Amino acid sequence: MVHFTDIRRTQHYIEYHEREVPWHVVVEIILTTKNKRKKGKKIEIETEKHHVLCELKENILWVINAKHQR
Repeated sequence: MVHFTDIRRTQHYIEYHEREVPWHVVVEIILTTKNKRKKGKKIEIETEKHHVLCELKENILWVINAKHQR
């Protein structure tokens, strides 16, 4: 179980990934997906359609990138 108090966008996500996967879709994926994989401070979330990479820092979940699955 991953505990966080806020979800924020990194500059990298804003510049390179926000057009491909909009913010509201990323937040929905984070809040509804149960099979999150934790690797240290990084968290990977995969659905049938998307791949989201986040990092947990001081109870804030930072979205690094989000892509469509190919």
